Amino acid sequence: MSAKHALLGLLLHRPAYRYQLGERLQERLGPAWKINSGQLYQTVRRLAADGLIERIDSAPDDQDELHVYAITVPGVEEFESWFDAAVSTARLSRRPLLVKITLAGPERLKDTLEEIDTYEHHCMGALEKHRRLREEIPVTAQVRADHELLRVNLSADIAQLEGELVWAKYARERVTWLLSQNPIWPPMHERSRATAEEARERLEARTEMFSRIAAKPQRPLPAERKQSA
Repeated sequence: MSAKHALLGLLLHRPAYRYQLGERLQERLGPAWKINSGQLYQTVRRLAADGLIERIDSAPDDQDELHVYAITVPGVEEFESWFDAAVSTARLSRRPLLVKITLAGPERLKDTLEEIDTYEHHCMGALEKHRRLREEIPVTAQVRADHELLRVNLSADIAQLEGELVWAKYARERVTWLLSQNPIWPPMHERSRATAEEARERLEARTEMFSRIAAKPQRPLPAERKQSA
């Protein structure tokens, strides 16, 4: 999901400066919700334009960091509508690395092994960071809901990263094995050539059609016919 409804949910609790919203996203939901200032600015501006949030400060328009935002009645209704909608399907990740592996072809498949290693290294670093953050959440005498729910968010990210490492290991094994074989590859060159020919034929047909239209005598407009008569 986008940050739209997360920001609305934060503003349900209390108004905030724009920069506070970015900080609270990470404090409440974890590092996966880190949002840069540009994205945050665009999202807040769009929410305000849609009437879902409003400024409640008296700071000058050109002093963005001093603007305080609060949720509006339509904003509350939008959040409640989103919250009541059922989450009935699991969303699978579209991994760019998997696309590269799949479409690398025989000439570039070996290069993807290095990318798998880099991806695996990144996942291990992120996994260590998330585990450390989860361990650093203080345990207090009185149970704090925000702390426990942050553990839930971090645990979800940890489980995903652990799964990515399992997948990366499997991908490396299969690519390495495939490189040791003499497999049959799809005729990519023939398909690319056929696609280019089809595109060229469509362009030629379109050009010919526009040429016929341009050469066809134009019928005068009704007013022009009346004047000529």
